Amino acid sequence: MARQLVVLFIIISLGLVLVPVSSAAPKATKFTTLCLDILESLQSFYPVRSTEMGIHSYDHRLTDYSSSSVKKMIKKLKNYEKKLYRYKGAKLSDYDRLNYKLVKSNVDIALLDLKRIAWHKKSPQLYIDNAVNGIYFLLLSRHAPMSERIVPLIARMKAVPGLFATARKNIKAPAQVYIDASLESLESGMQFYQEVAAELMKEFPDRADEILRVSTKAREAMNDFSIWLSEITPGSPTSFAIGKDNFDYKLAHEYFLNYNSDSLLILGEHLLADAQEAYNTFEKEMETNYQNGSDSVFVPASFCRNDILDYYNWETNQERIFLEVNNIITVPDDIAPVTVIETPPFLRTMIAGIAYQPAGPFDTLGQGYFYVRPIPEDLDRKQLEARFRYIHRRGFKGSVVHEAYPGHHLQLQLASRNTDPVRKWQFNIMMIEGWALYCEEMMYHQGLYGEKNPAQWLGILGGIRFRAARIVADVKLHTGQFTYDECVNWMIDALDITTESGKEYIRTEVRRYTHTPTVQMAYLIGKREIIRLRDAVQNREGNGFSLQEFHDKLLSEGSIPPTLMWKQFGLQQ
Repeated sequence: MARQLVVLFIIISLGLVLVPVSSAAPKATKFTTLCLDILESLQSFYPVRSTEMGIHSYDHRLTDYSSSSVKKMIKKLKNYEKKLYRYKGAKLSDYDRLNYKLVKSNVDIALLDLKRIAWHKKSPQLYIDNAVNGIYFLLLSRHAPMSERIVPLIARMKAVPGLFATARKNIKAPAQVYIDASLESLESGMQFYQEVAAELMKEFPDRADEILRVSTKAREAMNDFSIWLSEITPGSPTSFAIGKDNFDYKLAHEYFLNYNSDSLLILGEHLLADAQEAYNTFEKEMETNYQNGSDSVFVPASFCRNDILDYYNWETNQERIFLEVNNIITVPDDIAPVTVIETPPFLRTMIAGIAYQPAGPFDTLGQGYFYVRPIPEDLDRKQLEARFRYIHRRGFKGSVVHEAYPGHHLQLQLASRNTDPVRKWQFNIMMIEGWALYCEEMMYHQGLYGEKNPAQWLGILGGIRFRAARIVADVKLHTGQFTYDECVNWMIDALDITTESGKEYIRTEVRRYTHTPTVQMAYLIGKREIIRLRDAVQNREGNGFSLQEFHDKLLSEGSIPPTLMWKQFGLQQ
């Protein structure tokens, strides 16, 4: 995930970026000081999130979801609401006006999460994610040597029993789907802690007893929570839903969309119908006009598993070169690297497929990791031949487009180069995932796959159809119109899924959707918003329109909602 070439002069102290020094940003004022104060409060309350973002002043803590802590944070957020209200009608520059909207959105959504939805009272997964990610993000970071990171790692392990004790006090009648998901996650979490502890004990034998003790207590706390969860009385089949009012609030205050869940559902149904028709029509055309067989390919006797990993990294670099040669996006020479690696052993219980982990935007060392499924050591000849054919047809291209270039890695790297801490802190999913989905089709039209690649185009159409179905699922799940089982059955039917593996994938997907309201709709809606903005710029500029300049400008603004970027392009919505 990616950003633009500038020199950083950001001073970070106690998690607070003290001076926003972007050449485009205004000098420090009461307003900018308030923005920084708000950011510091959010960073302090959500220490694991801060670690992920590259802010390390709170690495020794996990989030405190005790009643007193949450009440204190709600009170603080309400006070910020009042202070921000003073600037609602104030004469702010366009730059500050946009930052006002972003920071107010951060406050609004934090209040929604803590007060109205109260995730800490309904989601057991919230606590599991805190325990697991609190360790994972520290292991991943390169901001300090492991000899320094071991201290906060042990501190966070020590905090795990207290975290789950708080969870037992807070959680009331969780949805059955939440219980089922959490029991699986706890199993993975305990294995993760065991494997991490073993590696840390090898690296720090002088602290082995302490590491064993705190990691064992952490795993025991997870096990106790698992037993407690398995005996709890579940809530209603739709108790995971956040409700129409809260869903509408997120659409307006997190994504700045001018429609509610009712109109979003209608739009999603229309998009799905259109996508179904486009997919089915092209699928028939493929069956009639294109052969589905594979070419015969000579496989060298020396071909081995290391060649497969070498190909993954080669393909990633090739698509970066393609962007530069074809003037699609400017890629700075010193962009942080993204390395394709097999999913590390300690993560394999949690990451089944491919995944991208970005560097924190506030971290000085920007290293992105692109995880792929582990390659068996003992591939037989038939498996090697299948992998060689995959390389021969450059089958990794599509994954690289979404996850690396020009998708997540490039977008997030360029966003992190915006030196304003308000912009650096933003992580709006409609921009991040909307951009990655936009890139899939855009890169096809730019010729990445040649003049015509029917199989790839069918895959792109299938991806659009899937994202359209997720809009409908998202709205109906979280406005109480679908139970988990009803949504699974609907998606299987809507997407014509017949294989058992496909059905199991949908069951896993929908289970995730119950935890992440509005995330599912953000992919295709985000893509549509980017296209809408691009078309407006192109209509204004006519023959002078430059796709590269549009992309460069878009990605320089940070991971903010595309709906807020119109003024940045000198346009009115």
